[in-house]
Order: sequence, then C-alpha cells, then structure tokens
Amino acid sequence: MHRLIRALLGATAVGVAAWFGLIALAQPAAADGAGGAVTDDNGIDYGAIAGDHNNGGNHAGGSGGSGSGPSCTYVLMGAPDGFPVHDIDGNIVEVATGGAWYEKTCDGVFYGAVYLAGPPDAVDPVAVAAGVLKRMTIPVPDVAFSPSGDQIVNLASWFWIPNWGPLTGTATVGGITVRVTAEPASARWTFGDGTTTTCAPGVEWTPTADERRACTHVWTRSSASQPSESFRLGVTVNWTASYTVTGGAGGGALAPLTRTATTTVRVAEVQAINDRAGG
Repeated sequence: MHRLIRALLGATAVGVAAWFGLIALAQPAAADGAGGAVTDDNGIDYGAIAGDHNNGGNHAGGSGGSGSGPSCTYVLMGAPDGFPVHDIDGNIVEVATGGAWYEKTCDGVFYGAVYLAGPPDAVDPVAVAAGVLKRMTIPVPDVAFSPSGDQIVNLASWFWIPNWGPLTGTATVGGITVRVTAEPASARWTFGDGTTTTCAPGVEWTPTADERRACTHVWTRSSASQPSESFRLGVTVNWTASYTVTGGAGGGALAPLTRTATTTVRVAEVQAINDRAGG
C-alpha cells in the first residue's frame, strides 16, 4: 500500500489542502455501477471490509468455530461539494457527482480517504451488506479423512471438514453499522466411484467418536484401474448469508454461495494369506 497522508478537512485545513492540491490516496477512487460502489487498493467496496483475519479458520475434528473480519468505519470528512482531490502523483481523482469523501479506519488503523457515491451519510444497507459479503474470505473446504493415506476396500472411511464454521464481517457508514454472517449449511460429497452423499461437517474417527455425526463411505472396489490409480474425491459446501443493521432499518438474507474442493484418494485391496501348514 502507498504511504497515506491523513486528510484533515476543517475550515482551515480545506484551504491548506486546496493550496497544496494534494491528498494522498491508496489509488484514485473508481466508480462502480453496482449500488454506487467505490474501490480502493484494499479492495473495499462501498463500506465493505476486506477479508477475514482467520481466512475461514481451522477447527479440527469438525467442531464449529467462527472467524471475525476486520471492522471498517467511514467518517464523513465534510469537504465542500466538488472539492478537487489529487492522488499522490498530482493527478485529479475523477469521481461521480453527488457523493462525498470519507476517512476510512479499520480496526483502529487509518487507511486514507475513500469516495462514496450517493448523498453524504446516505446508506443503502443492502449495498453495504453485499459489499461486505463480497470481500469476506469464504474458504474452500479442507478435506480430512481416516484412515490417513490409502483407503481400504470394504472398510468404512470417515471424512470431515476441519474449517467448518461461521464467519462475520461489519462495516459502518454514516452511523449505520451492517453486520454480515456467512455460515456453511450443507456439503455434498462425490467419491469418484459413481456414488454421492450429503453430509456435514463430519467428525474425525476416534475409538469413542459418535458414529451418528460421522460422514462415511465404503468403496467396494480398488482404484487400480482409475487414472493415476486414484478416485477423485470432491466436496461442495453450500453457504448461507444474512445481515443485520444497527442504527437503521433493514436486514435479511443475502445470496447464497458455494465452495468446492477436490483431491485424489487411492483405494487398495487387502489380501489375506494363509501360510499354515496342513496336517
């Protein structure tokens, strides 16, 4: 990220800024047709956050967990309408009329000036929520199985998704805070032998594991005849998303998402050998 210079736009600061004609931005703001969004070099769309600290988190053994994204706040600067803003190279930043400049702070760290389309402090919670969800890191499912390594014909294999758990993200614009929660809802497994099942998140096998929570599969033939002598195992996780609003009206469901992962699994036959001498 380019070095940022905080823009102080009080009555005196406006005059100083106009005289120097320079406010350092991460990059020139760019208008986006979807709800009047803008993007800076952190990939932040109209009050949305960029990613999540835990990148989906890892929660071994199928135990649920949650990840929290950075919380970003946009504070109106109060610059006059049409106030010229230049990037760090001295070029005027072209913006749509009718919007306003805001100071962006995420988790207490100042990131610079961001231009948001629309009247000052006018917030469309649906647009903000869609932006938050767009920038959250919805993880590809991790796949774990037991026994580890090669699987055995006619022996139940256990599967689970270690990074199964909800994620959250928030953004505050104009006194309105939007909180988005995304949660994995279901998972569909394909085993490469023509069979599928819906099961999630599964649990790791242990001698005391609850079989009622297990996701299992039994291969009835080896993978020796398959490409690379392996079956292709796949899992698609369906995510639901919703948002709530503090300081204003709104809330409800957002568009669902899916994430898919694939891997290869070798399945071997075990031959019993009887070497006892007769007699």
